[in-house]
Amino acid sequence: MKKMVFTTLIIVLFLPFVQGQNMNNQEARQLLDKAWNYLKTSDSASFCSFWMLNDSISKQQRRPHSKKEIIGDFNMMRVFLDTAINKNLKIDFINISEENLEGTDTKYWIQAWFKYGKGNYKGFGFYVAYLKNKWVVRDCPSTSTMQSSQTRKK
Repeated sequence: MKKMVFTTLIIVLFLPFVQGQNMNNQEARQLLDKAWNYLKTSDSASFCSFWMLNDSISKQQRRPHSKKEIIGDFNMMRVFLDTAINKNLKIDFINISEENLEGTDTKYWIQAWFKYGKGNYKGFGFYVAYLKNKWVVRDCPSTSTMQSSQTRKK
């Protein structure tokens, strides 16, 4: 009995430190929808909250190291997605894949795609890691174009 209580206590104490969190489609969609709303409303301050600046874990990793760098990426994304913003497009579909960006603690690569016309898509994506009980973006966001012949998931 004492052994079981001791084992349970150890598990409970170490559970908060376990970072084996898996991201599901709903969580990816929520994060991408928030990012899209921040881009549409030009809310760069909220967009910056996706990153953990002053994060000692990632000092040596590829990531923006200042709010100024993130705002520069934010502005670049707004220019790239200007038609989607002006037409108030909704995210057509998302992709999520378990992929680690070399030299980082990232676990997933998530992307949001907008349909621009028959078979033409533009999108943006993030590498994300689970830290301090939330998903945070690592590295710079990316933008992409895609033709309909490429694979997609709804």
